[in-house]
Amino acid sequence: MTKVWVLLAAALMLISSSVFAQENIKPGTKAWTDLENTLRDANLKWLCQGKYYKPKRQDCVDLRAKYWDDQFFEMNPGPSGTQTKAQMVAAQTAGAKTYPDVVRGEGPNPTEFKLMAVYNNGTFAMAVDHTIFKIRLNAEGKPDFDHVAPNNRTDHWYLDETGKLAVVREVTYARVFVKKDGEWKPAVGASSPRPPSK
Repeated sequence: MTKVWVLLAAALMLISSSVFAQENIKPGTKAWTDLENTLRDANLKWLCQGKYYKPKRQDCVDLRAKYWDDQFFEMNPGPSGTQTKAQMVAAQTAGAKTYPDVVRGEGPNPTEFKLMAVYNNGTFAMAVDHTIFKIRLNAEGKPDFDHVAPNNRTDHWYLDETGKLAVVREVTYARVFVKKDGEWKPAVGASSPRPPSK
């Protein structure tokens, strides 16, 4: 867990110091609340949740490939470690061939989204969320581990609030967004495992 946060801190230090030169959106203001809502929506879009749901996994991969910033990267514990945008798109495309269908609500579900910092005249923002990974159930009412990626297989799981999906993993995600050409784009993601809620 500490390793992920150290890597995120190191990555952010590589960004030009001019990014951190000014902060003109302050917590508690309407501008802050509006930006937090905009980024919460961008987070849902990135993860193909809510109104951005895609029943075919490849459609979500294609959306991400266009939506993520060109320099996007993500850091996660485990064998995948740090991956560039190209590496993630390739891995997710391979996964979509094996597991092509997605039921509504399956996959990463961000909750408790909170804007933490805004810099560079409001074009660089950092947020955190609690992401819950959900998978479909099989005919016996247990997690359908035959139709999910191996990193979502676990002995500890519980039913979500709908009773139709199994929660198999929970993480805290640090999310970084940049504003380019008037649009907020995901730039960095870093996860740290958290203990199961149940």
